[in-house]
Amino acid sequence: MQNDEMVFIKPRQELINISKMYESLRYNDYSTENGLGEIVDNSVEAGARHINVFFEKKKVKNGKRETEAVGSIVVVDDGCGMNEDVIKKCLVLGCSMRVKRNGRMGIGRFGVGMTLGSISLARRVEVFSRDDEKKDFLYTFIDLDMISNGQITQMPEPEYRALPEKYAEYMFGNTGTVVILTNCDRLDGTGKRQDANEVNASIANYLGRTYRKFIESGLQIYLDGRRVCLHDPLYIAGPTQFDTKEKQDPKAVLYSQTTLDWDIPGMSGEKAPITIRLSLLPKEWRLNIGDGGKAEAKKRKIDQNEGVSILRANREVLYDKVPYLIGTKGQYSYEENDRFWGCEILFPPELDECFQVRYIKRGAEPIGPLKDRLREELTSAVKSLRKTIKGDRAQQKAENNQKASAFDNAENLMGDVDALLPANKAGKSMSKEEEDQKINEILDQTLDDAEDKKEEKKEQLLNKPYSVVPVKYPQSILFEPEFLLGNKVIIKLNVNHPFYKNIINPLCGDITKEDTTTVTNEKSKIKDAIMLLLLSYAKAFASFSDENSTMLENLLTSWGSILATVVNKMES
Repeated sequence: MQNDEMVFIKPRQELINISKMYESLRYNDYSTENGLGEIVDNSVEAGARHINVFFEKKKVKNGKRETEAVGSIVVVDDGCGMNEDVIKKCLVLGCSMRVKRNGRMGIGRFGVGMTLGSISLARRVEVFSRDDEKKDFLYTFIDLDMISNGQITQMPEPEYRALPEKYAEYMFGNTGTVVILTNCDRLDGTGKRQDANEVNASIANYLGRTYRKFIESGLQIYLDGRRVCLHDPLYIAGPTQFDTKEKQDPKAVLYSQTTLDWDIPGMSGEKAPITIRLSLLPKEWRLNIGDGGKAEAKKRKIDQNEGVSILRANREVLYDKVPYLIGTKGQYSYEENDRFWGCEILFPPELDECFQVRYIKRGAEPIGPLKDRLREELTSAVKSLRKTIKGDRAQQKAENNQKASAFDNAENLMGDVDALLPANKAGKSMSKEEEDQKINEILDQTLDDAEDKKEEKKEQLLNKPYSVVPVKYPQSILFEPEFLLGNKVIIKLNVNHPFYKNIINPLCGDITKEDTTTVTNEKSKIKDAIMLLLLSYAKAFASFSDENSTMLENLLTSWGSILATVVNKMES
């Protein structure tokens, strides 16, 4: 080729269309929690002692209604902060600034987390940071709208800028970083706006569980000014929101802890530890069927406590049922009672490949050989835990049967059909104070005068729609109904009446005694039939208003007297 010949080089296509790429990257698997978690990860790795998360709310129109939505998210930390060289790269995709601490890898991995997590939630990301508390804050940002219209093609040079005044108080005299996400249009991953209160509740639970190991070690996280308490799916660690100076919540028992060494991929002969911990929840939380769905259990998230918690570098990356991890190989084996034991598996970042950790640090699942090994460790232990839980329940059921009231079955049968029956007219005008006084009067009349049981009996009467209480009255009255608030019906059964002494007692056994284990099925059926007869009469009685009560009471007394007379005649 002659030197003077002109050479034409065909223009080449750019590897990446930046304006389209950032929009595409928003459609990833991040949830609101996971996206926020990437920012919090940076704060934790920066050695922060305090992390404040703010969800700034704004009013939005939802049809004709006005609701609150999240307008911006702010994360403030007092970690080591970033110098100019680091902050200019902090929002660059694939540029990780992580350094090993004590020779160990930290939470981060691919160098995309903070950027992808942020843009999955918002269209604008701003970062303020300083590594010297005496210096001003350095500032950088990315804006998806500016990228889309070509205004930004490269990262802007960091500049010194004053921190917004509302966050300055948290950084006074500290190093650290403030990340501000604005125009938050994808908080649920679909582009729809979520209710601000729903977001707040789910985030609090996520932060308390995901970073529990760090919170237990002294890290303080605040969400909109309220301190986030740790939530441990093993129910061993504390303090939780239920631990106060006055009262400590029950804690689970560490059932077993096993550590196994596993080969580090690509590093011949080197191994890293995997720790498996199992716990058994406190007995008082799991003795009866349905305990997991009670209000107190739900407050403690026991109703959601199913599956395994997997932690990478002490940060939770999965909390779910891992398929085929328990039971015979090839079986997906979980049971309802599994919520009453806890399991966590801890591994270091060197084993990411073995747990198939993705760039979003979500959905970790052990590979085949490792899953087989973990199954060997877990299956026998979980079977033993299930056996203990079932055994404790069986023992409790036997004790409950011994202590059960002789009237429980009939009371429960009436309760089951109560929704089909008319509401009570009697007792509707009663005040709360009058109801409390009435219950105390009933308890004073009962045969069981043990003071230590009165509060327990009172609680039962307040919480059951139908109750039968044995009393001692003159012979002319077989039973007397009482009506409380909330459609509650109570029968005071007179054990002095001849019908009780000469008919009920011989047919059914002494139903005033708590131990009814010797009562045969036939006697029990007769007893229930008689109690249903009386309870249904009392319910019919309740359908009349209080103005008719005197007439009905006179009728009941007259009927009782006639019944006593004929029964005595029959026995003579």
